[in-house]
Amino acid sequence: MAAGFGTRMRSARPKVLHPIGGRPMIVRVLATISQLSPDHSIVVLGHHAAEVESEIVAHFGRNKVSFAVQGVPQGTGDAARVGMGMLPDGFSGDVMMVYGDMPRISPQTLERFIASHRESGAPLSLVSARPESPGSYGRIVRNSSGAVAAIVEASDATPAELAIDEINTGVYLVDSDLLRRALGELRPANAQGEYYLTDIVAAACRRGFKVHAWTAEHPEEFAGVNSREELSQMESDIRRETNRRLMASGVTLVDPATAYISEEAEIGADTVIGPNVQILGRCRIGAGVVIEGTAWLREVSIGARSFLKLGVRAEDCRIGEDCEIGPFANLRAGTDLEGHNRIGNFVETKQARIGRGSKASHLSYLGDTTIGRETNVGCGVITVNYDGYDKHPTEIGDRCMIGCDTQLVAPVKVGSDVYVASGTTVLRDVPDGALCVSRHPQAVKTGWTEGWRKRHQKPASDGKATARDGK
Repeated sequence: MAAGFGTRMRSARPKVLHPIGGRPMIVRVLATISQLSPDHSIVVLGHHAAEVESEIVAHFGRNKVSFAVQGVPQGTGDAARVGMGMLPDGFSGDVMMVYGDMPRISPQTLERFIASHRESGAPLSLVSARPESPGSYGRIVRNSSGAVAAIVEASDATPAELAIDEINTGVYLVDSDLLRRALGELRPANAQGEYYLTDIVAAACRRGFKVHAWTAEHPEEFAGVNSREELSQMESDIRRETNRRLMASGVTLVDPATAYISEEAEIGADTVIGPNVQILGRCRIGAGVVIEGTAWLREVSIGARSFLKLGVRAEDCRIGEDCEIGPFANLRAGTDLEGHNRIGNFVETKQARIGRGSKASHLSYLGDTTIGRETNVGCGVITVNYDGYDKHPTEIGDRCMIGCDTQLVAPVKVGSDVYVASGTTVLRDVPDGALCVSRHPQAVKTGWTEGWRKRHQKPASDGKATARDGK
C-alpha cells in the first residue's frame, strides 16, 4: 500500500519514492515481495499516483505489477478494499498486505512469517514486535487466555493500552474470503474518522476465527519511514550493515563511516577502499582493487588489481584488470577499458572503447572513440566529435603515438602504427604506418613587440606617451 501523503516528509516528492540505499522505498519493498513469487502484485496508489506508477514500471515493467488508485484518502482499510478490487473474480487464497514505506523487510523474514501462518491454521496472521519504544504504533490487545483480540491505534488507545509493549507492524496475511467480509464491516468510528485496516482483527475475532500473531525476530526490519530524520537513520543503518558484510568477506574499508556502498555492489576480497568513496548501484569490483579515496562510482565494473587514484568519477562503464585511473579522471557512460590501461589526471572519456595496454595520461578528451592496443595518447589530445547537431566517431588503430595538442576532427580514422606529430589537426583518414603532420612554418619577426606597444600608446597631457587604458 503506497497511497499515503507522507506529510511529515515535507516534500513535493511522494514519500515512497524517496531513496534508501540508492533505490526508492517502494522499489525495495516490491523487489522483496517479488522474491516470494506471488500470483499477483497490486500497488494501491493515491498521492502523485502517476509519478509513483511510472517509477515502478521503470523498474519492473508493465506486466509484473497491477495498480489501484484510492481516489479519496479514507484510511488503510479503504486502501485495502481498493486493492482487493484488482484481484481477478473468484480469486481464492491468502492475501499479504505490506506498507510501501518498509524498505528493510527481507524475503527470508517474510518466508518465515508465511510458514508460521500456514502452520498455525489461522485464516488471519499478523506480524507483531516488541520494540524498546512502541511510540505511535498500534498496540496488540490480547484476551485473558492470551489470544489476540484486537489492535488499538495509539491515537485511540487508553493509558492502559498504551502501556502494552507488543505492537502491530502493519504486515498481514489473510484468507481472501475472510478479508473481503472483514473489510465490508469496517466503519470510520475512530479519532481520525478513517477506515482502519487494523479493525479486521476485531472483525475476525467476532466471527470466531483464530488470529495468529507472529513475533518478528528483528523488529527493525518492519520500521516505517515517516520523516527525513527516520529516512537518514535508516540509510545509516543499511550502510553499516552493508559495510560490515563487506569487511567480513575480506574487503578493507579504511574509514567505514565515509564509505557509501550499495547493497547491490559485489566486491572481491583484498580490495581496499579509501575514505569518502561512493559505490552506487550494481557495481562489480574484482579482487585486489585499490580505490584511493574521494571516488564516485555508479554501475561500474572494475577488473582485478586495478588502481583508482584520488578523485575518480566513473559511471556506466567497464574498467578491465590491472588498470591505473586518475587522479581526477572522469569516465563517462560507455567507456570500456580492455585492461592494462592508464587513464590519467584530468582525462575525460565518453563512449570510448580503449584496447589493452593503451593509455591517455594527461588532460585529454576522448569521446565516441575506438582505440586499439598499445596506443599512446599524448597530453591535450581532443577528439572533436560534435558538429553542433550530431556526434561522430574517431577510430585509432594499434601501436599509435598521438602527439600532444592534437585534434582529431571526426569522423576520422587513423590506422595502426601511425605517428601523429604534436600540434596536428587531423582532418582526413591516415593510413597504416604513416607520419601525420599539419604544422605551419614558424615565423619570427624581430623587434615586433616594441612596435606593438608603441601602437597602443597615447600622448599624455605633459607630452609623454602613456599606455592606453584597457583590459
